[in-house]
Amino acid sequence: MRLRKERGGHGWRLFALVLGCAGCFPVHGEDLTQVYTLCKDSDPKYKAGRYEFEAAGYAEPQALASLLPTLSLEASQTDTRQRIISSANAVFGSGLSLYPTRNTTLTLTQPIFKLSAFRGYEQAQAKVKQAAANFGATEQDLMLRAATAYLNVLAARDALGFAAAERDAIKRQLDLVQQRFSSGLVARVGLFDAKARYELKEADVVAAQNDLDDKLQALREMTGKLVTSLNPLREVIPLEQPDPVDMSKWIESALQQNLVLLARRHTVEVAQQEVGRQRAGHMPVVDLVATQNGKVTGGSLFGGGSNVATTDVMFRLTVPIYSGGATSALTDEAAKRYQASLEDLERDARQVERQTRAAFQGVTGGIIRVKALAQGVVSSLSARELKLEGYKSGLETILQVLDAERDLYAVKRDSARARYDYLLNRLRLKQAVGTLNEDDLTEISKLMQ
Repeated sequence: MRLRKERGGHGWRLFALVLGCAGCFPVHGEDLTQVYTLCKDSDPKYKAGRYEFEAAGYAEPQALASLLPTLSLEASQTDTRQRIISSANAVFGSGLSLYPTRNTTLTLTQPIFKLSAFRGYEQAQAKVKQAAANFGATEQDLMLRAATAYLNVLAARDALGFAAAERDAIKRQLDLVQQRFSSGLVARVGLFDAKARYELKEADVVAAQNDLDDKLQALREMTGKLVTSLNPLREVIPLEQPDPVDMSKWIESALQQNLVLLARRHTVEVAQQEVGRQRAGHMPVVDLVATQNGKVTGGSLFGGGSNVATTDVMFRLTVPIYSGGATSALTDEAAKRYQASLEDLERDARQVERQTRAAFQGVTGGIIRVKALAQGVVSSLSARELKLEGYKSGLETILQVLDAERDLYAVKRDSARARYDYLLNRLRLKQAVGTLNEDDLTEISKLMQ
């Protein structure tokens, strides 16, 4: 699955001449790849996901430990003070005896058959796979969030530039109206219309500045620092159709390869293994137990000490008979959670299908939209010039000129936004099919000035 370059972009030369942002951009700034690197080092959501992934890796050795032998050493020393008051047994000593006793026991236990432990180990392997898929999805999510935040800043900066340019254009019209009003060539209502438009646009500039500040702060949440110097996107970018140009193929790939769905499938596997692990609580357990005991006694009732070494080897069978119904209840609970995980998988599958469809249409429709808005800029520019000439000739009112100014900058803003939306939909489509990687961000960085 890849994106194919769109041919026949004959309108792009014209688009390059008319589309531009009135805001000033730095010549040298951070590109998308550099911002993404900052996000990887600072974004709390990504770092938390990485720690979760690393923590999940310990599940397998923990589960394996229940299948491996355990070795324990127990040592004790007892000091005995014993006084024989009377005894009918002639072999007993008499009087007071003081003697120590040292006891050392080494025990080796090896599970032979413990079904719950085997099920737990299989479950742990599924958990590790689930964590890997989740972290992969977290990485792709960071790429998309970084690109979205970056392009949102550029869009907000464009909107501020266009709002300021429109305000300045209205100011020029207002100055012209004031001159004509002073000469008695314009009615008072025309002057009031121009003043009202100018004041409204002043408010729009303030709102656009606030929106830009908010978008910069949203980016700061991810990078850990305020990044204000961002490289802008080129005015002309290549347009690539999805390849193949068949939505069903992309949906099919997404349902097979999407990392969120992959993680969810492993979640279902973990839930299924939990059912087996809890049900295994009804099964007997067989252990091999070997014990080496050494006991050194400095005295006894018989008057003499001893040094005894004992070795025991046994097979221990434990059969669970009744545990108050806990095992059955835990098994039923696990079965219900397994059914819930299946429903979660179905929900996510439907969501991924919808997102894939939307991203595909966003790319294909975005190409049409970018081209149409580029032509719209050309048409609006011509319309504005004609309205202005008509006003100077007395054929148009100032309100019509101001409407033309508004329409021109609105289509410029929409045209710039359409380029950003097209690039984001490209990334969303690749994320949907599980192929989004850092190279995709590098490609976008190459499209920046």
